[in-house]
Amino acid sequence: MPGAAQAGPPLVAVVAETAMGPAGVALSPLGIRHATLFHRTREAALAELRAFGAEPADDPRAPEITRLLQEYAAGQPVSLDHYPVDLPPGGGFQRRVWLALREIPRGETRSYGWMARRLDQPGAARAVGAAAGANPIPLWLPCHRLVAGDGSLHGFGGGLAMKQALLELEGALPRRLV
Repeated sequence: MPGAAQAGPPLVAVVAETAMGPAGVALSPLGIRHATLFHRTREAALAELRAFGAEPADDPRAPEITRLLQEYAAGQPVSLDHYPVDLPPGGGFQRRVWLALREIPRGETRSYGWMARRLDQPGAARAVGAAAGANPIPLWLPCHRLVAGDGSLHGFGGGLAMKQALLELEGALPRRLV
């Protein structure tokens, strides 16, 4: 999901070491502008945030962001989807999808079609999927909670294995037997 750096105040990069690997956010003065999924290394998470113009700096919100990501990755019932976000520019429908993702409770999934109907756009399930695929703030705007109408997993920027792992972590899918 890397993109061009945003104009305006500098973005602050915060990377947290978690049980699932390093993850981070790019913070504007108003909230989270971009977020990473879990990476193998801190450097990889930081590189993704730098692609958006964020640089590490002291920020009083960093301890809370770190705590929330660590608790989430440990499977604790923390909710990330109420933290302030600062959406980058996007189309009206796209922004509506992004914000409506927060209506899907942790531990549950909804279909792309459900979301389209929720937004009074029946028949726009593919457009919902495209908007979810452009989500700049995964985890915090939980696009991983969208599934196909038959319950199968489709399309996720972090890959289907990551989507499944996140849904299992949240209790929305049974854990895989190894």
